[in-house]
Amino acid sequence: MITVVVEGESDKGVASALVAASGFVEPPRWIVAGGRDRLDRQLVGYLRASAHGPWVVFRDSDGQCPVEVIHRLLGDPSQFPGMCLRLAHSMTEAWLLADATSFADFFQVRSASITDRPDGLPHAKRELLRICSHSKSRRLRGDLVRPDGSIGPLYVPLINEFASNHWDVLVAAGRSPSLNRALGALRVLWRRYPAHRD
Repeated sequence: MITVVVEGESDKGVASALVAASGFVEPPRWIVAGGRDRLDRQLVGYLRASAHGPWVVFRDSDGQCPVEVIHRLLGDPSQFPGMCLRLAHSMTEAWLLADATSFADFFQVRSASITDRPDGLPHAKRELLRICSHSKSRRLRGDLVRPDGSIGPLYVPLINEFASNHWDVLVAAGRSPSLNRALGALRVLWRRYPAHRD
């Protein structure tokens, strides 16, 4: 069984869709770390566990160079063939915005309001909230974004619903280099573990 680690609950839909698109069909075992700092502290344990089966850890780069972060956390990644640490640049919300057409349809916003270079956003979650604050749907606006611009009461289930059932990973990978690299790395991991193939 593949184990998938994410920072928070709102990352599960993205991670699930990406793992499935890479070829893994068995439902993963989930670990929700509860934030970037806790994830980083627990990474040593995850690395040890990856000696016994495939692990994928999704983490936001938060504006830092993803390559530098991976090398800081892992050193030489080739030492850990069972571990796939992938960084969304700058956040997983950038990966969602990369499928602009599906995002616009689901959240009832103008596709023209979505950048064609989501990896360049300094704070992708803030941009996603800003875009959704202009949704044509009053209900969606209230569910996603509070008046002060923070996340609304149904942000997590709506984001996961979109990512799981409406987001097109391959379309998004064509507009997000960090997502495209993540998909490629996951496919390499899939090839290493034939027991987990369909």
